[in-house]
Order: sequence, then C-alpha cells, then structure tokens
Amino acid sequence: MQFRLALIPGLISLALTACSQDIKIPEVPAEAAIGPKGPMRIVLKPAQEQQINIALGRAAVRPFPVTVQATGQVKAASDRVAHISTPVAGRVTSVMVSLGQPISAGQTLATLKSDDVGQIQADLLQSALQSDADIRSAKVQLAFSKATYEREQKLFNDRISSRADLEAARTQYAKDLSSYQAFQAKQQATVTIAQERLSLYGVSPGIAARVVRNRRVDPYITISAPRSGLLISRSINTGELADPSKELFSTADLSRIWLVANVYEKDIDKVHVGQSVKLTLDSLPGKVYPGQISYIANTLDPETRTLSIRADVPNPGRSLKPDMFARMQVLIGNTGVLSVPRSALQRSGDFNYAYVPLGNHRYEERRVEVGLDDGQFVEIKSGLKPSEAVVTRGTLALQGEALKLSGGIQ
Repeated sequence: MQFRLALIPGLISLALTACSQDIKIPEVPAEAAIGPKGPMRIVLKPAQEQQINIALGRAAVRPFPVTVQATGQVKAASDRVAHISTPVAGRVTSVMVSLGQPISAGQTLATLKSDDVGQIQADLLQSALQSDADIRSAKVQLAFSKATYEREQKLFNDRISSRADLEAARTQYAKDLSSYQAFQAKQQATVTIAQERLSLYGVSPGIAARVVRNRRVDPYITISAPRSGLLISRSINTGELADPSKELFSTADLSRIWLVANVYEKDIDKVHVGQSVKLTLDSLPGKVYPGQISYIANTLDPETRTLSIRADVPNPGRSLKPDMFARMQVLIGNTGVLSVPRSALQRSGDFNYAYVPLGNHRYEERRVEVGLDDGQFVEIKSGLKPSEAVVTRGTLALQGEALKLSGGIQ
C-alpha cells in the first residue's frame, strides 16, 4: 500500500507533462483580433440625397508648391522700432501715453524737470541781465558821443572849432558805436551758445531767447516720439527719476514685421534671400500671410544644428503681434500631385476618409492617406485614382450615415 501511494505523485506529474507537450495554444497577433475594416457602403434614399445636396468633384493631378517648413517667432522689425530715452537727468512730472496706444511722430510722451537745464538757463539769464546793463550804458555813451560829434561838425562848418576837435569827436563816436554793437553781438552769442547747449538736452529751439525775453527760467523738457507707431514699452511713471542710461519708451511700426525662424541643416542649400514665404499661425486659423526672405545667418546654432533666417512680412491689419509663434513655408518650387479639394475629406480618429459615388444612390467610404495641404487642395498618397469621382459637398452627412452603419451611433 505504501508503495502504491508513493507512485501516485509521480504518475500525476508524468500525466501533466504529457498534456503540456501534446496541447499547444496557438499565438494570435493582437491586430488579428480586430478584422481589417473594409470599405463602408452607404445607400441613401433619393429624398436623403436631395436633402444633403451632394456635389461631386474629381481626384486630379494639380501643381503643388514644394516647400521647406520652419517654425519661428514674430518680431517687430528693428528698423521700425524707436527706443526713446531722456538726453538729460531729471524728475518725471507727467506721462501722457499708455502702453499699446498708437503714437504719432512728434507727439509728447512725457515731461521732465531738469536741474541741468535750469542751471544753463539761470546762467544765461544772469549773463543776459549783465549784458543788458552793459548795452544800456553803451547806448547812453553812444548818444553822448553822437551829440558831441554833431556839435563839433556844426562848429567846424561855422569855422569856430578846429579840425582836430572834429576828428577827436568823430573818433570817440566811432569807438562808442563799436562798443555798443559789440555788447549787442555778445548778448546774441550768449543766447545762441545757451540754445545749442539746451538743444543737446532735448530743449526745443527758441527756449533760450524766450528765457531772456521773459526773464524767467523754464527747467522743463519734453520727451517726444521720433516716429509714428505703437507704444510697446513704457518703463517710467510720474515722480520717478530718469537719466540717459534708462530707456523710457519704445514704439514700433507694425505695418511690416519680421518672422525669425530656424531652418534645419539639411534644408540650408534650398533657401535664399529673396524667396517667397507663407506665414501661418495656430492663433489665426485659415489666414495666410505672404512675405520674403530678407536675411540668412552665416553660422549654425551648434546645439540645434539649425540656421536662423528672417522674412519681411507685410502686416497692414496689425493682426500679427510681436512674440507670436508662427510657421513658415519657404516656396522652393512646384510639383504635380494627385489631390482633392479639402471639402472632400473627413477625419475620424487617426484616419482620413473620402466618399466615392457608386451610382444608384450608393457611396463608398474610402480610407485615404494624405500629404501636402495648400489650404485649398490636399494631396492623396493612396486610396484614390486619378480622375476618380469624389463627393465634395455633403461628406459630413455621409460620415454620419457610415457611423450609423458601423454601430458608432445608435
């Protein structure tokens, strides 16, 4: 009995081993679990077809642009950006503009009170007052010399005075006239020099003469826009101190912008200055902006192995803003490819579908592989043949019918 019990485990192990050797479970690929989806046939009733208002087109070989794709960023054109600072230190007394505001050339942006400007004007006023005193004194002396000369002239004509006395009076009169004119010229030169110094500090022409005329110091200067544009930065407020090292404002004319993009090393020999480009943005779907390459860098970025290029792009509507991300297509030629209108395609999941008419109100949903897209037509790499008819209007309704047939819609 003990011998039989000892044999039982061995017999069981032997039986299991034999079973494992005789029975093999076949391996089934995961994709085989889902049968390949064949073309879906859709049958419409005449009333449905009329309601959908189906229109047809054809797959045809059309010229497509050959492009180099690049991504980049919108930038304000540097030659249209004005960086504005103060030519002299001072305290801001008023700011007249706000960020994002359109600015006209010559428009006042801010005013500053400058001690340096005030000191120049004070020195000018002091010199002017001294010059006025000298001029008045010289004028009195000139009037006296003139009267003396005229009297000596009369006495000489009447043979009462000698010629020596007449010549002495004439000499004194000429001397006093020269002194009077010299004081006047000195005052004018002082005003001119002061105005030139003030102009270096951004003070308007005529301020020095006005200081002398009004006998009043005006230590304020205005910061004006050198050109029209949009105010894109403002870094000063009323009451703050400003100096020439600090940029106060910057304006940009955005009627033309730059698109700065990076081209991969393999495409470098395909791009050249003067080539046409198209710019598109995810934030402005459906819009295409034409431009032209204006600059190509001379060195590659060693880390990304890309070359920086720049395109000039007109922006008449100002819809392109600095720092927007954009895509650039560099047009390098054309090629003929089989394509259909974009309206002929519908997408479901990861696949694109076209709808082919079979006649008698029947349509076939055809999976197609797509390629280039020029915004109007889409390249067909597989799934359709040249001249094959496709539905170009009503594809969304046909897709809905196909989903019903496949059980996707109850």
